[in-house]
Amino acid sequence: MTKPASAEPSSASHMSRRQFLTYGAGTAALLALPSAVAMNMSGMNMAGVHGKSSPLPKPMFSGALPIPPVYMGVMGRDKVREFHLHMADGHSVLSDGLKTATWGYNGAVLGPALRIPRGQPLRLYVHNHLDQSTTTHWHGAHVPGTMDGGPQSLILPGKTWTYGYTIDQPEATLWYHPHPAGRTGPHVYGGLSGLYLVEDGTDRRLGLPHRWGIDDIPVIVQDRLLDAQGKLVYMPQAMDVMGMKGNRFLINGRESPVLHVPAQWVRLRLLNASNARLYNFALSGDRAFYVIASDAGYLDAPVKVQRLLLAPAERAEILLDLRSLAGNTLALRSDSAAVVPGLSLHPMDSDHFDRSNFDLLEIHVGSATGPAGRLPDHLVSIPTLQTDAPSRRFELRGMTMDKISLAQRALENALHNGPAQMSMGIGRQPLFSINNQYMNMQVINQRLRLGSTEIWEVYNDAEMAHTFHVHGTSFQILSRNGKAPPAYENGWKDTLLIRRAETIRFIAHYGQPAPDDFPYMYHCHMLEHEDNGMMGQFTVS
Repeated sequence: MTKPASAEPSSASHMSRRQFLTYGAGTAALLALPSAVAMNMSGMNMAGVHGKSSPLPKPMFSGALPIPPVYMGVMGRDKVREFHLHMADGHSVLSDGLKTATWGYNGAVLGPALRIPRGQPLRLYVHNHLDQSTTTHWHGAHVPGTMDGGPQSLILPGKTWTYGYTIDQPEATLWYHPHPAGRTGPHVYGGLSGLYLVEDGTDRRLGLPHRWGIDDIPVIVQDRLLDAQGKLVYMPQAMDVMGMKGNRFLINGRESPVLHVPAQWVRLRLLNASNARLYNFALSGDRAFYVIASDAGYLDAPVKVQRLLLAPAERAEILLDLRSLAGNTLALRSDSAAVVPGLSLHPMDSDHFDRSNFDLLEIHVGSATGPAGRLPDHLVSIPTLQTDAPSRRFELRGMTMDKISLAQRALENALHNGPAQMSMGIGRQPLFSINNQYMNMQVINQRLRLGSTEIWEVYNDAEMAHTFHVHGTSFQILSRNGKAPPAYENGWKDTLLIRRAETIRFIAHYGQPAPDDFPYMYHCHMLEHEDNGMMGQFTVS
């Protein structure tokens, strides 16, 4: 039975970081403190911490880019392919000279790249060796709600959750990460994420680069804040509930690495796995590159671009033409200043890096080696979906000024049981809403018919950009403010960026069941927003 959800006060106006820093008796002074002060609002010693808007010295690129190992599982006696993932704590060198306590899957940080064959039965055992409950969600996978790994699928400490399903969807670069209610942000920030590669042989048939770690390169991009001893710092200020951002940029779990590639076509699988930061990906020298895939599959044809904006949880596969660049060095960078500051009405929603251009990965081009991939003229055919059900509308609303004291109290009472007692920040507070409702695990917000194809319309009524992710399916964007989406979005998606005052319409087929006790989620994938109200639940039956 659907219960009434909490409603956002209609009289409260939306607030920005600047307003967060301006309003509230006594609270504003605390919130305005720089993050390098000796003691923050929650009482944690912050001496030596560089604030997230404070630039560090320009990093020296060194050390090879770590490549997550491919994990193909093993075939069980019953002809079901089996995988074992172990979530545990460890220590990692995220930045030269610093040893950092982290969490990871089958290692100290991040996890292996799961190679998932389309159409084969799978069994995945997820073992929790942490000291707290968590989940593992297969982001972008078309699986039943019982297998989705959402907030209802808590794995208690010392326990194992067994997933069993068969993937039947196009070849794509998906990913997996925790999804516990109110704690997704700190769990991902602590290091728990990995790639989930659905494969059906399409890349080989098309002649795309597919030699893992040679010309087929995973690029998992995250930002982190570390103190002087290398400890992860999460939400040191209450204003970080607007979106946690750091000042160190990790690629596959390492700051400022170097990628060595041959002088031929090279494929980069980009994943923005940051909690809240957007990246406007570019190559040094304004070199063009080709987008061949979006979140959930290939485009119908490559799209030539010089910039590609990806919000948290969005993915893209791109091809670089390095055939004439042997002996050269270039950089993968973020041209953030050109786009990100304009995504909010208020300057304080952007930090130093959002207003800058900065390098993420140095690429050294060597000699051509081995079989070379190519850039096809045509990739795949994408079917046209037809709706057979009424459309639905969703409105995203930001945090309001009357919530300042609530956020502050929540931070003061935050648990410190992350890696090396990292703060768990603010969670499960009614701060951000969808349709004037805050996330409530006892409430089913929408009910869908199994097998239906629906158009959803999402309007962003907040002062800043948000994202929107739907579990259990992939969708096609129909329009942005009534206009066709850019060519690189004309493929299968599961996450999208919604600018302020923007309306997006998309269509999706719902072919997997999700019962009341294991519903699907729809939510903002800026994790501090998701953890604090901006999420809803839907069933498919």
